[in-house]
This record gives sequence, structure tokens and C-alpha cells, in this order.
Amino acid sequence: MAATATATADAQIDLWDEPETVSMGKGMTMTFLRNSDYLSRVTISAESDGITVPLHYHELHDEIFRVVEGRVRYTLGEAGAKFKAFSWLRATTRFYSAEDGEVIIPRGTAHAFFVEPGQDVIFEERTTPMDDDKEVFFRNIFAVGGLTASPFAVMQIFYHGDGYPALPGGVRILEKALTGLLGHYIAPFLGHKLTYDPLKIKKHA
Repeated sequence: MAATATATADAQIDLWDEPETVSMGKGMTMTFLRNSDYLSRVTISAESDGITVPLHYHELHDEIFRVVEGRVRYTLGEAGAKFKAFSWLRATTRFYSAEDGEVIIPRGTAHAFFVEPGQDVIFEERTTPMDDDKEVFFRNIFAVGGLTASPFAVMQIFYHGDGYPALPGGVRILEKALTGLLGHYIAPFLGHKLTYDPLKIKKHA
């Protein structure tokens, strides 16, 4: 029994041993915060090409963000539209800045964001519940080269990271089925593996 316990412990991944700051591309970094009210801080310099994150949603987590510097354009679907088809058609798009304070995106709400090139921007994010899922998701995305990597690798990360693409039509059962098919079945069949397995992450108090 002792040998098995040791082997399991040895297989654990301690995120706190990983680099706190990761490059997101030219002029962009994400820093994973420790002992903070926020999980991550994104810093984008004026030399970057900007960033676009397409519509998606989370089923198990509320997402909270605040802009510290500059402005970020967010598209937010209809609040509470977890099971409503075409909820993205009722989305609102606007720029957010530090004056807006914290903005809560309820679980199940489709959202996207965009930062224009040539801007200095800093924004922070956290989730409710506050756990490691978001950090594991981003570390896995960065490990495969970002959202432009193989769609099977990306869907595998989405499947294991409480992320679902918001597709035209907004039929959640189809979005979840597609994510499961590509991420849970086809991706492993094609040889894709998560760099950071959620089941092996060491928990910190």
C-alpha cells in the first residue's frame, strides 16, 4: 500500500512549481496569482497584435473580471440564459474599463472578449467556486499553442476544463455533445493528451 501511495504522490503536478507568468504571444502575458482574491492577471502591451477570444460559456463556474488599465470589449449573452436557444442573439457588446469595477458573468452565460492592437491593457479574472480549474485550462491551452491549435486538442481541453463553445443556434445539448465527442473520444483516439491532467493536480489549502 505504501508503494502505491508514493507512486500516486510522485505523479502529482504542483502548479505552484510551474512558472507563474506565461507568454500568450507577442507583448502579452498571463500571471497566475497566489494568495490573492484573483486567479490570473493578463497584461497586454501596445506592441501586441491584440487578442480575440470567441463566444464560449462555463457550466460549473461563474466568471468575474475587472479591468485594471485600458479597456476590454466584452460580449455578454443574456444573463441566466443557460438553457435558452439563440441566447447569443440577445447579447450586448461594450467596452469595460477600471471604472466598471467587478463584472460577474453567471455560469451558462455566453461571453467573448476582444482587445484592440496597440493598447496597454491589464485585467484580472477569478471564478466562483475558486479552484484550480481555470489555471489548469489556460496552462493546457498554452501548452498546445493556443486556441489556433488542433481543434481536437482544444476541444479536449474544453471538455476537461468546464468550457463549451457557443455555436450558432445556441442549443446547449448539441454544444455539449460536440465537445464531448471531439474532446473525450476523438482527441484521445488521435493521440492527444493533456499536459496538465486535472486528476493529478496537487491541492493547496
